[in-house]
This record gives sequence, structure tokens and C-alpha cells, in this order.
Amino acid sequence: MPDEHSQTASNNADSRPTVKLPQLTEAVEKNVKPVMAEAQRVAAQTSVSGRNAVSRGTILLAFYLWLLSGVVMLSFIARKTRFFPGDREITEKLQRLRSPWMRIFFHSVSEIGFPRWAIPQILGSAGVFWALRFRLEALFLLLTSSSTLLNAIVKRLIKRPRPSKELVTVAKVINEPSFPSGHVMHYTNFYGLLIYLLSTNWRSGRLRNLLISLFLILIISIGPSRIYLGAHWPSDVLAGYMYGGLWFSGLIALYLRVKAWVHPGQGKKAPKASLPLRQPGDEEDNQ
Repeated sequence: MPDEHSQTASNNADSRPTVKLPQLTEAVEKNVKPVMAEAQRVAAQTSVSGRNAVSRGTILLAFYLWLLSGVVMLSFIARKTRFFPGDREITEKLQRLRSPWMRIFFHSVSEIGFPRWAIPQILGSAGVFWALRFRLEALFLLLTSSSTLLNAIVKRLIKRPRPSKELVTVAKVINEPSFPSGHVMHYTNFYGLLIYLLSTNWRSGRLRNLLISLFLILIISIGPSRIYLGAHWPSDVLAGYMYGGLWFSGLIALYLRVKAWVHPGQGKKAPKASLPLRQPGDEEDNQ
């Protein structure tokens, strides 16, 4: 039989206020829904229609494809030789720059490309696009992680060793092949797609232009940062941009094809299966 102290403790525990699930749900809806509605309204006002985004994106894709050449020849040479002309010279000159700020900058740019930071970025950005009703774009942001598959295949085929401490300064030893740079491929695809989506789906604005500039800086800086830290040779970085661009162009080609199906031309009806993927601005475009 429980004593008096136990009964008192039990009564106090029973008398504690509890938050019921309906009340919690109501509180979340009251605070979150207005914020989401405002964010979706702003996204709808600043975006272009899906059909217009297809046209703008096709022009960018044509220009980007023009820049992709020589990747097969570069890989063949990397298979046969350890160094490309200028690999050691460029690395040595870059590593002579001993500025503490430069080291911090390159280390920071490179660090966010490792999985522990890259995965939350991919999931977070996809979640933001999904919440703003750009759901097709959210799915393709998740697809950018597939570039790691191409990177792994090429690395296993080429089997090029990374720079060693006997030749250059190595900040962090990584025990896997060097050619091409996985960081560069990831940045080219993930941040490249973010730039592409912002450029083609939103009108020019301060926030959009600021984000595009930031992502562009990351793409440009990741190559020198990998060389500066002794993780890759310059030719590994060049191959990373080329292979990343090749994968990116295929991703964009698929995106445009799916987007054209989701957002058909004026006077045509979108398939019912694509209706959940339609984005803000389509209603205005179809009027």
C-alpha cells in the first residue's frame, strides 16, 4: 500500500498542465501558416512562369554546352601521366601566398563541401524550394548529389594519386584517387543548379542577385582552394569543372524536358500527374 508521500507526488504529477495535441496543432498553424503564406506570395510575385523559365533556361544551356570540350582527352592523359604541364609550378606559386586570411578563406570554402556540411545544405535548400511550391526544382536539387556517382566511377578508372607531402604542402591527407576533384564537381552541380534556378525562375532583385553572386564565388573559389590545401593538382580541378559541367548539362537537359511537360505551351493542358509540381505564376501565364 503506497504511503502518504507517494500519493502526494502522484497527485502533483497528475495536476501538471499538459499541452493537448489539438492545441499544439492550432498554435503551429497560427504562427507558421501566415509566414509560409507570405513567403509563397513573395515567391509568386518575383518569379516567372514555368514556360518562360524553360525558354530562358534553354538559352543558358546552349551556351554552357559550348564550353564543354576536351574532357575525354584530358582523362586519357591523366591515365598515362602523373603530372600535367604546370601542375607543380601552379601549386607551388599558389601555396607561397601565406596570408592567414587567404588560408582561412580557402579552408572555409573547402570545408563546406564535405558530406557533414554538404548533405544538410542539399536537404535544406530542397526543403525551402518545396515549401515555396517550387517542387520540381526541389527534386532536382536532391538529384545534384548524383554527381558523386560519376566522380567515383572516373576516379576508379583513372586511379591518379593525390599530391604527396614530399612534393607540396598537404593540409589534410585523403586516401582516395585524385582525378577529378569531387569538391569541384559537387559545387559545379549543386551551386550551379541554384544559380540556374534563381536566374530562370525569378526576376532580378537584391536577394536573388546576392545569392547568385555568393554561389558563383563558391564555384570559382573551390578550385584554387583545393590546390592551395594540397588536396588536388590543378589538372584535377580542371577535370572537376569539366566533368561537373558535363553532368550538370545532362541534369539541366532532363530538368528542361520534365519542366516542359509540367508546364506546356499556351492553350495546352498540363497532364494531371504533373499538377502537384506546377509552380506560382502559371495561373497568371495561362490567363
